[in-house]
Amino acid sequence: MSKNSYDVAVVGAGPAGGRAASLIANAGYRVAIIEEHREVGEPVQCAGLITPRCFDILGYARDTIINKVSGADIYSPSGESLSIGKSATQACVIDRAAFDKRVLGQAHNAGATLVPGKRITHIARQGDLISLNRGEMTANLVIGADGAKSVVKKFLGLEEPAYLLNGFSADVSGLDMDSARVKLFFGRDVAPNFFAWMIPAGDIVRVGLCVRDSEFTVHEHFKRLFTTGASSGFLKGGKILAAHSGQIPLGILPATHGDNGMVVGDAACQVKATSGGGIYPGLVCASHCAETAVKALESGNLSGRYLSMYHKKWTSGIGEELEKALMMHRIYASLDESQMQDVFRMLRNPEILELINNVGDIDYPSRLGWTLLRKEPGLLKYTGKIIKHRSEEHTSELQSRITI
Repeated sequence: MSKNSYDVAVVGAGPAGGRAASLIANAGYRVAIIEEHREVGEPVQCAGLITPRCFDILGYARDTIINKVSGADIYSPSGESLSIGKSATQACVIDRAAFDKRVLGQAHNAGATLVPGKRITHIARQGDLISLNRGEMTANLVIGADGAKSVVKKFLGLEEPAYLLNGFSADVSGLDMDSARVKLFFGRDVAPNFFAWMIPAGDIVRVGLCVRDSEFTVHEHFKRLFTTGASSGFLKGGKILAAHSGQIPLGILPATHGDNGMVVGDAACQVKATSGGGIYPGLVCASHCAETAVKALESGNLSGRYLSMYHKKWTSGIGEELEKALMMHRIYASLDESQMQDVFRMLRNPEILELINNVGDIDYPSRLGWTLLRKEPGLLKYTGKIIKHRSEEHTSELQSRITI
């Protein structure tokens, strides 16, 4: 093979891309990881709150933990609060740049080549190969781990996400906050169709929010956190050190593969719609992506039909959970302020709070969702319509597949 020719080109050096590249390189294949930024992990576009499961998958990177969180204080649209949590660690706050570099370091140790500062703007077929940037590099297989606006997804002709969240966050110093607890703020005036957060991260607090379908920009909503509502009282005296923005895709794509290519992570919408978190599902799906890539290279069959085993594997595993999380997001987005307050009132029941503490799981929110519905039937008046609509959609989809 020539110097710029590879078995696999992974576009995007985030955790999902780095993990997939590491596993494929470990199998003995020549892998390039192409990253548009010169510094891996920067700019940071993530709140950096993950569960210990991520470290269990990787088997390393615990040294990137800068704080451990055991609970959360949640604020309703009116500013009322409820507290949840346990004594044990529920989530870890990581140095995201360091985390990404650790994952890329493993890929490098496995033999993968990192190509930093290279933005892929053009992908085309060149015989049996994939040409990147008009022949600057070629590969037998391309994997898109290049985020919400994935060029690989576009090349493969895959669908766009159902929704795009616009996010804005900042590192803020000078705040007095319990290091073991995050704060979450809900309401259409705060963050339409999503929520805002304050996450203690060592000497600073990560303050941010995501919005969807708002008449105001995400930055305007962010500025309001400091001047109005429950959040403003906690942010007095805070100094913004650095700010970041980005987009998070939500929705289950009908396909995450095509001839000579697959997408993974945010590019594949493998994101929890309840929290916007993508690191854990991205790492899970990266393993399926790498396994499929290795089998396809071994067999010499890189057709979309053969690569469809990747889509089947990840959707039959974590896919159902992501779909349920998306339904929960739709239910939440359908509520007005008074309905949110009503739901909040139901959740303040001591028995419900105990249930949340015992069953709640950031990575698998549906486990709590269905348990809450059984415990508090009053929630059905807000969820029933969405669940019925999704059930009808699912039935229609199955009938369509049978017809095909």
